[in-house]
Order: sequence, then structure tokens, then C-alpha cells
Amino acid sequence: MVDVTVTAIHPDRIEVKLADGRLGAIPASDFRDRTQPSVGQHLDAAMLAREDPKRVWLSAAWAAKVHAWDRLAEARAAHEAVSGVVRRVVKGGAVLDVSGLRAFMPASLADEQPVDLGELVGVEVQVSVIDLDEDADRVVVSRRDVLRRQRREEQRAVLGALDVGRRVSGIVVGIRDFGAQVDLGGGVRGLVHRSELVWGRVGAVGDVVSIGQHVEAIVTEVHKGKRRVSLSIRQLMADPLADVEVGMVAEAEVTRVVEYGAFARLLGGTAEGLIHVSELSEMQGLRPDRVVAPGDQVWVKVIDLDRDRRRMGLSIRQALLS
Repeated sequence: MVDVTVTAIHPDRIEVKLADGRLGAIPASDFRDRTQPSVGQHLDAAMLAREDPKRVWLSAAWAAKVHAWDRLAEARAAHEAVSGVVRRVVKGGAVLDVSGLRAFMPASLADEQPVDLGELVGVEVQVSVIDLDEDADRVVVSRRDVLRRQRREEQRAVLGALDVGRRVSGIVVGIRDFGAQVDLGGGVRGLVHRSELVWGRVGAVGDVVSIGQHVEAIVTEVHKGKRRVSLSIRQLMADPLADVEVGMVAEAEVTRVVEYGAFARLLGGTAEGLIHVSELSEMQGLRPDRVVAPGDQVWVKVIDLDRDRRRMGLSIRQALLS
């Protein structure tokens, strides 16, 4: 490998001068797929074992190939990505031009999800070198590994910016019985547990949020090691128990009747409490469904309030006495 200076350009060869003053020549065919050099330009060239008393024959293409192997070996050792252009689709994958070398990318290593390789033809992509054998002239690359590394870096950046109490926005991407999954960007997803959707009782999660819906929430927990984020939508809503006090009397609507009493929601809000069967009427022993029915509007008195456990005890009997 030597450094040469271009002295003249001919249709069949490029004349050059070596550092020791000898004259050399590079076949013009070496630049068929490369930019042709200009007079005075310095080039890397490989000396060929070719006897010629007049000049030293060299190859710029061979030198470029040697440099390319060295660059790919360094990139593989350093786990760095290299650029390549997808040239064509073949059985089982695609052929890329990576630094002038022919590289093979298996279809399974093209992306994290199944992808149409035909759409990548002519596209410059970032790949990592996973197999390199100069003797066998074999280069195998992976675009999936680079995409996965980029995604993890984005995840770390997003997670690093999340703190408990921070307000975030995202898109609902999943609905489960236990809550809703929200995409926060960068591949990070947060979970809004069903109990953190609204202050009131939740029947089905899909009745509160839907796929594709834009939501805002408060971060309640961040576990960066497990990439787990817990969110709360209801903490951005007014607490329905904030204005409720023990002893107050208000109108309420019966929402459901159970064996041990009935649940009622205070009118004008979403605060819901239990009217125990013993607090439904002065007449004891009656079944709850013989006293009230869903939709009935009644006067109730707040007789018990546990804000931490989100429980409220109501009484129709004591409201009538009041």
C-alpha cells in the first residue's frame, strides 16, 4: 500500500508518481464505478506483482477494498454502525454495498418487525457488522441491531426525563382489564391502572378511554431498570371527595342495589358512597330492593368518610331525621 500522486490521465490508465520518484500506472477500469481523479490528486494504491520495466503497476480498487475490510473490522470491534446502500433483494435477504464491499443482510435482521425488503432498495441504511471473513469474502450485517440500539437509547432518554409528579402526554395504545397502556414516545409505555383512570367506579376500561386517544397524566412511579412507568389520569381531575364533609346532607342518585344496601352518587359530582341496609329506613328487616331502586333520587347524610381508602358511608334514615 503506497501513496501516489496523479500526473496524467489517459483513456486506458492513470499515470502516477510514487514517493520514491518511480512512475506508476493505475488501470482506468479501477474508476469505472468511482469518481475519476484529477492531476495532482493523492491516491492510495496497492502495488501489483506485475513485471514492467517502464512503470510500476498499481490498483486503486484493491487499495480501496483493503481499506474497506480494515474499516469494517474496526467497526465490528467497536460495535459501531456503518452506512450501506441496499442494492437488491435476494433469496433470504438483501445485498448491500457497504464501503464498496458486497454485504448480505438476512431478512430476519432487517428490522424488529417484518418488513418489505423491496421498499429498502436504493435506501442508505445504518447497519452493524455481525460476521466478517476476508478469506471467504463474506460480510453479514444487521439493521435490526442498530434499530434496537437506537430504540433503547431513546427509551433511556425518555425514562431519564421522567420524575414522579411530572405531567406527561401520550397516546392510548392498549386496553386491558387491569388498565390502559399509554405510549409516551421513544418506545416507552406507561400503565394507567383502572383505579387511576377516574375517581369513580370503573366498569370497563374501554368505557373510559379508547385506542388512539390522546391523554394527559401524572407520573406516579418510575422503575428505570425495568422500564416501567405508572401513570394516573384521575389526579388531574378534581377530587369529588374534596368538598364532602361528615355530617353534610345532600341529594343523591341510587346507582346500584346490593344485598347489604345500596350505592348512591351525590348529585352534581361523582362521589359515590354506600348506604348500608341498616341506614336505608327506620323500618328494619326490609330487603334493600324493596326500599330503593337504581335511578331513585334520595336525600342522604354523610356519616363516615375515609379519603385514603376512597370510602364514604351514607344514610337515608339519618338524613330524614335531620
